[in-house]
Amino acid sequence: MEKAVAAYIADLEARRFSLSHRSHSEYTVSLLANWLSEARGVTDWREVTESHLRGFLIYAERDHRSPQGRPVSAGTRKQWLTAIRNFFAWLRRRGRIIHNPAEPVTLPKVDRRLPHVLNEEEIARLIETPDISTVIGLRDRALMEVLYATGIRHGEACRLNLYEVDLRAQRVIVREGKGGKDRVAPLTENACHWLRRYLSESRPDLAGGRLWGKGRSRKPRVVVASLALWLSVTGRRYSYQMVAQIIREYAEECGLKATPHTFRHCFATHLLRRGASIRYIQQLLGHDKLETTERYTHLTTEDLKAAITAAHEIIAAKIVKE
Repeated sequence: MEKAVAAYIADLEARRFSLSHRSHSEYTVSLLANWLSEARGVTDWREVTESHLRGFLIYAERDHRSPQGRPVSAGTRKQWLTAIRNFFAWLRRRGRIIHNPAEPVTLPKVDRRLPHVLNEEEIARLIETPDISTVIGLRDRALMEVLYATGIRHGEACRLNLYEVDLRAQRVIVREGKGGKDRVAPLTENACHWLRRYLSESRPDLAGGRLWGKGRSRKPRVVVASLALWLSVTGRRYSYQMVAQIIREYAEECGLKATPHTFRHCFATHLLRRGASIRYIQQLLGHDKLETTERYTHLTTEDLKAAITAAHEIIAAKIVKE
């Protein structure tokens, strides 16, 4: 069973699926394989039935716990089932199984949670938190300005290269976004300003490794030239985990809760509030389906309800005075 899983993950990599997608798929299918072996004595994918898969989902709901001891949420179980379906569909296409046992398995529909969104004052406060008099602070300010100005995904920002940024045309080219598609994301004048400052004042120090080991006894280190737009103090590409960590720390510093994806949610919601077309936002976000973008309309509907309630309260107060 392990060989089939390894072959499947290698196929995903060859088809240029993201690292996070491959890791999630490998974890889920390996978890299923272990459960099948230990709980049902199944050691061949050809022996798996619909009943086995339903049993695994019941186990996931009732008994499985995360490393932190938390139960598996409905949303996570839905993601697991999707990964399992994709794996068995691959086995079927490759002729490794005759029948796909995952096809008829379904889960109850899960209501998608509304994204966490900061208002414009809060997002501005977060973006202005880094100390721009330092190399690191200037880099982080420029990064957050780009995240908010473009709405690109966390991983897409980390993968940006120098040659994919065109400050004259005020745009960035997002290569191999979700679904392996390229798209162009416009940059605002403000984002271009901070990018120019980062490229001229901050990135050269990072590229040369001048902050590497600062404050300690330094040893000569070889810094390999990188085409990455965002660099760490080692001169290497700023990693996915590092970006998440620094944004969480900046948010805590100014009393907010935020992740890199918060900038994407704010980008879409604030555009909608200012009257942008949902079709236009769909294209900017790189969504294949309009339904994915439409969840942001629920936030603006709540805004409308709040505005109507406030208006009624004002009218009621005037009537009382009269």
